Amino acid sequence: MKHTHLIAAALAFAPLWACNPSPREASAAERPPPVLEGAWHATRVDVEYGADIGTHTVDVQPAIYIFSKSHYAFTAVNGFEARPYIGEKPTDAEHARAFAPFTASIGTYTGNDSRLTVTPEVTKDPAGMIAPAPADYELLWVDDKVWLTTTTPDDGKIRTELTRLDASVVEVSPDAAKLKGVWRRAEMIIGTGEHTGAHLNDMQPGYYVFAPPYFAGAFVSVFSPREPLGETPTEADLGKAFTQFTSFAGTYTLEDSTLVFRPLVSMNPNSMRGRPFQSIKTEWAGDDIWLIYTGTDGAQNRVRLTRVQE
Repeated sequence: MKHTHLIAAALAFAPLWACNPSPREASAAERPPPVLEGAWHATRVDVEYGADIGTHTVDVQPAIYIFSKSHYAFTAVNGFEARPYIGEKPTDAEHARAFAPFTASIGTYTGNDSRLTVTPEVTKDPAGMIAPAPADYELLWVDDKVWLTTTTPDDGKIRTELTRLDASVVEVSPDAAKLKGVWRRAEMIIGTGEHTGAHLNDMQPGYYVFAPPYFAGAFVSVFSPREPLGETPTEADLGKAFTQFTSFAGTYTLEDSTLVFRPLVSMNPNSMRGRPFQSIKTEWAGDDIWLIYTGTDGAQNRVRLTRVQE
């Protein structure tokens, strides 16, 4: 299975200054250290090997990376070409071709002044959840941007520039601000169909990370663990595994108990047309929050999110 590159970010570090700094250096020294927490997007990618060798700016595909105190969320369209939309009745192979060039992962991270280590808790590839393996990235702060470097199995390097997303693009209500942090999908109640009823013990991993007004979500959307992919999976095998996983990121609002997700990047290319998702009613239950989806037939599906302590 061809591995697509992940894009990661960096922790702050204190630079060493010359004994007699210039006015520019002195001004920079007076600035507070950069902070990783928040939302970022990829603005430049330098590739030093293969067919995509060179510097990429205008053709960088949508990608959002969010960091809380201890958790990360990566959602990125890989490569340098937009994916085609999926038809009304796609095959497993067509799903695979649409979903394969996409990175989706939420988990924990640690780091120091030159490296970032991420460990997934939920990811698109089932193998990454069956046996989570930490991934290391070199990192560097340049002014207010984060540069990161990842090395491919053939020792090629990919350097990515991340720029912080503007937090003023959407007004953050007090209710929306309450969601800041990491939330786990803890329970689901299905109103109709094959899986009608409450699901608690069979809930598969799923998380949301909120950095108002931005968010990212990733979860396994079935009620049993996905089977691991073999050494040489077919496109049909990939499609079956990937369609049981959901990931998207963008901005959100929460007003009058109504939550609206507006995706900027999504594993499903059809969801990247700039239109908001269905409005979701919310209901607080102590420190937890229920997301309530109502279908056209009036049936409800309810998902309970519980906060992850960091």
